[in-house]
Amino acid sequence: MYDTYFPVTYYFYPLLEENKELQEFLNSFNVPVTDSVETLLYVHIPYCQDLCRFCPFHVRVAKDFSVYERYTKALCTDIERTAQSQRGTSSTIKAIYFGGGSPSIFSPDQLKRIFETINKSFSLTSDVEISFEGEPKSLSDPARLELLREMGVQRISFGLQTYDEKLRESFNIAATLKDVEAVTSRARDIGFEEINVDMMYNLPGQQLGDLEKDIQRLVADGYDSIDYYNLHYYAFPPKFKQEMAEGKVPPKPSEPIMLALFEQLRSQLGATGYTNVADQVYSKKKDVCEYFRLLWGGGAGAHSAETLAVGSSARGYVNGVAYMNYGNVNRYMDAIEGDQSVVEKISSRLHKPENRGAVMFPKFLHIEKKYQDAIETIPKKLMSDWVSQGIIYETETEFRISEKGKVWTNNMTTDLLESRQRDVGDRSVVALAKKPGKRTGSF
Repeated sequence: MYDTYFPVTYYFYPLLEENKELQEFLNSFNVPVTDSVETLLYVHIPYCQDLCRFCPFHVRVAKDFSVYERYTKALCTDIERTAQSQRGTSSTIKAIYFGGGSPSIFSPDQLKRIFETINKSFSLTSDVEISFEGEPKSLSDPARLELLREMGVQRISFGLQTYDEKLRESFNIAATLKDVEAVTSRARDIGFEEINVDMMYNLPGQQLGDLEKDIQRLVADGYDSIDYYNLHYYAFPPKFKQEMAEGKVPPKPSEPIMLALFEQLRSQLGATGYTNVADQVYSKKKDVCEYFRLLWGGGAGAHSAETLAVGSSARGYVNGVAYMNYGNVNRYMDAIEGDQSVVEKISSRLHKPENRGAVMFPKFLHIEKKYQDAIETIPKKLMSDWVSQGIIYETETEFRISEKGKVWTNNMTTDLLESRQRDVGDRSVVALAKKPGKRTGSF
């Protein structure tokens, strides 16, 4: 049914597009949320100390660190404004995620002020999950780690990507493996409940033996969860691609090798105690973290969970519409300081809101039959073809993606998009091909 891997992974839905109905969307913040809606708070800090060459996100490297202070003040104002809206005052935050960029490069004082602003501004559940993304060099600082535990962070995450020293150098990854060892050891000593790492496969020149070495070291280091991503090459700048063409950097693996690498990592991690709890997510726990659950709608077929987004290029979802704040950090700070809206882009509303639950089916690797409205947005022939091809199978309570089907979750997701959303996605893929190295943020 599928023979070519779709190159883009979608994390947010509906998809963002140029839209003139911005004011109508902003009015949604003047309407209280219903009691049944679960809410995630996404906090974005877009700064990094260096730019990794593969990174697609809206990140900035600041030569003048005083901008961190300006951004901290703007972010705290954004948090307060969002919390004071009708949407904010009526929402109870079930999970908080600090993403970036590398939030850990901010000073302990700046981070403490951000946390304190959240705590005094929002209503949080007693068991709120707080996840914090960082980079190993700054995150290994004991003062920062102690502050994060003091502020209630249970889950820390950082990009390891690969243990291959040559590739780390080619990718311009500034943190060393000694930094990785330091943050891992100190975080364990301090007592974080979960240490998550981001890893990549399908790396330039990667063969099965290379991936096996990465996995063996991962297992030995004993991380609680691993987000294992297929490296997408669209973010690499033209110079890197030229180096690949000239043989200075090994070539991208062929598609058959890429698929074999994926089969290997699933099999090897599964044999060593990790459960594939969601698309690209492997954990020693039985369930995916609250951050991903809420970001993707609330569950396997649910669509109502909302995300309140604060910070430059942060993405959210409110009242059936996805949105993104200004990606240009200076424009974002200017808007905050001028008491203006910071929303840059929004999506259209879905024809059937339940389709969000269907589109996130491949992220959860299953969809529960109790979400019948979501299942009904899936074309019957598509479901039939997936079953006949062994891509999904049916149980008494759900439809599950098979081991064979897990290879094709990107393709499955695109097939689930409503027609207008598919058009938006197709245009984005064409644009990416024309602008190598463009930092788009995740989709």
